[in-house]
Amino acid sequence: MTPRIRLWAYPILLAVTVFGPGLEARAWGPRAHRIASRIAEARLTPAARAGIRSLLHEGDTIVSEASWADQEGHDAVPGSASWHFVNVPITAPHYDDRYCRGGGCVVSKIPHFRKVLADRSAPRAERARALLFLVHLVEDVHQPLHVGDNHDRGGNQTQVQFLGRATNMHRLWDSQMIEEHSRDERGWTDAVSRLVTPENVAKWSRGGPETWADESLQEAKQAYHFPPGSTRPAEAGVRLGREYSEAALPVIRLRLAQAGVRLANELNAVFDENAPQPAREKVKQRPAAAAPAGRR
Repeated sequence: MTPRIRLWAYPILLAVTVFGPGLEARAWGPRAHRIASRIAEARLTPAARAGIRSLLHEGDTIVSEASWADQEGHDAVPGSASWHFVNVPITAPHYDDRYCRGGGCVVSKIPHFRKVLADRSAPRAERARALLFLVHLVEDVHQPLHVGDNHDRGGNQTQVQFLGRATNMHRLWDSQMIEEHSRDERGWTDAVSRLVTPENVAKWSRGGPETWADESLQEAKQAYHFPPGSTRPAEAGVRLGREYSEAALPVIRLRLAQAGVRLANELNAVFDENAPQPAREKVKQRPAAAAPAGRR
């Protein structure tokens, strides 16, 4: 058997748009990505498992490689940082395609990479890279602050105090509340799995990336407005404690469960001709404010 080389050593076969330096983008932390990928992996059909194995290196899984796009991916595909999010003002009623600009955003890149992955005539290296981006971006769009923006790069520029420690709103949602609550990944996965009921799966399987982004936007509005009923979003320097994390943790569990179920749906549809195709209902578009200039 011909030895496989690491994915990031493959020639860069994807067409990319290169942005200027200093483009900031964060994702769910590695633990969150692994949890969502574990949920997805448990729902893969045999055909999907076989298709994924044919693209990844021996021993690699979508769980072990869930954060590839945040690590080697930025170097392998310069300019890909902007693909992990979309800036939608928290004052906007809903996600709108007008916010997905330039070289694309998380909403437009999900169907792009799904198409590349489904193309059996595409080079194996290109399909493998598309798989890793698809896994990661489906999970990223479910992080509320990868969509909701208060003119602060999705919370990156809003410095807060959480349990007496300095951080920012984005990092808080990416990983800090997860890590502070528990570093028991099996426990996290079990708790998230309990949300994956037949009724929820049926409900979550309707809609596509636009719907998922809209859900994140609505959750981001709540993330910025705490306690519930607050009329002004959180400002720099605000002190957040356990009351905040206790309100946020059910949302985090829900979004990880939805991400896992939807990722499995996408992968099953690509690799298994007998799997149902995900419904592609778009959210109903409504007038929204002008797109913000800043990117995170």
